[in-house]
Amino acid sequence: MSFNQFRLSSDILKGLKDTKIESPTPLQKKIFKAVQEKKDLVINTTIEENPEVGYLISLLNELSRSERRQGTRAIIIAGNKERAKKLDEWIWAIGYHSSIESACFTPDGNFDEQFTALMAGPLVIVATPDRLTDLLEKGKMIFREVQQMIVDQAELIEDWPAIEAISNRVIGKCQRIFTAAKDSKELREAEKQILNDPKLVTLAKKKKPDEKSAKDNGKPVITKDLTQYYINVPPRSKISTLMAHLDKQNDDSVVIFTASRKTADRLYKILRKSNRRAVSIHDKLDSDTFKERFERFTSNNVQHLLVGELSADDIPLEHASQVINYDVPEEVSEYKLRAELVGDGKASRIISLVSKQDRSDIKTICKSLGYAPEEVPLPKSVKEKVSDKQGNKKGKSSKRGGRSSSKKRPPRKKPSGKSQKKIHELPRPTFDQLEGGRTGKKKKEKKGILGFFKKLFK
Repeated sequence: MSFNQFRLSSDILKGLKDTKIESPTPLQKKIFKAVQEKKDLVINTTIEENPEVGYLISLLNELSRSERRQGTRAIIIAGNKERAKKLDEWIWAIGYHSSIESACFTPDGNFDEQFTALMAGPLVIVATPDRLTDLLEKGKMIFREVQQMIVDQAELIEDWPAIEAISNRVIGKCQRIFTAAKDSKELREAEKQILNDPKLVTLAKKKKPDEKSAKDNGKPVITKDLTQYYINVPPRSKISTLMAHLDKQNDDSVVIFTASRKTADRLYKILRKSNRRAVSIHDKLDSDTFKERFERFTSNNVQHLLVGELSADDIPLEHASQVINYDVPEEVSEYKLRAELVGDGKASRIISLVSKQDRSDIKTICKSLGYAPEEVPLPKSVKEKVSDKQGNKKGKSSKRGGRSSSKKRPPRKKPSGKSQKKIHELPRPTFDQLEGGRTGKKKKEKKGILGFFKKLFK
């Protein structure tokens, strides 16, 4: 998984590279997608998970593509001054190549200087609630172009009336986002006052009342009775390996996870051509289409569910006898989430198709698990196909290599005297008759009348 799928500008990608953020975590990806829906959000996360990567990237990307750089477009309220300064520095680093600037307002700064900076209309405001409230009260400011108002580390906020006062100064359509590591009565009350029908974003799975917690840390775990397999796939053989594997599982209902929407749609067409019943779902489907396709799978109308660019946590999986990782997930946590779905008894086994590009990911997963899944031999039909290709390549290479060692070329016949005479009668060009290259020795010019006429008509 990389940031390329987010369609970010080259300047924002450079900023991410500068800060050594190589790829989004499953939670950051989930936050990013939720933010793009433009709804109010409550994000269950800690600062260690860097939620700002999810909730600010789309805004900074939009600002980097805009020529207009006047007026405040985002307000971020931090739980304390240390967090405010850290966020301000992060925005500066990510937006450096796009010339995106933010202004930080905390109690330890000069009030008059901060007031001047606020009146200038910075693109992004990062502040503590107490200082920003005082500044806004003095300037009697109202914001008309703010697209996002974020309360970061909401569990640390004590002065909620100040947050409400800041929110009331934002006029027009604005997405309001709270991030919090834990719930509280004050936070729930604030959500009712400030947020409009917020959506909860979290990676934590809801457990059934009778479900035993496997570990105290609440992280996804892989049950011992889960059957895990993997197949080492030769180059350009992943589709044929998948199809050969599915041929052995005719009666199974299968969920196939892919890394992209394009791959899911491509596999859908291939499965349909082979007369298999399938549907594909991905993150860009509208809710009605998603529901209709998913219900076709859950009602046994189709046998295969292709999932593109969606976490296992986003799939309300009810039944499946097998889960296939067509693309091995880059994050260990995502693999564990898929395994947890299987471990709940919703599927009997999980299998990963490991190509050359997937090997580093599967090694990381095995290292995290402490053991490796069981290897399954490559299907016989795929083996034969690969060996045939290799045989054809060897045949072609031996032809290109010149004469075969087993067959000798017959000796060339000498030309007959008649034909030999004709060959010698052909004129041989001199170097000075050829364009470019060597010139050769010039012939001495003939003198006399013959030489005069030759020079005249040259």
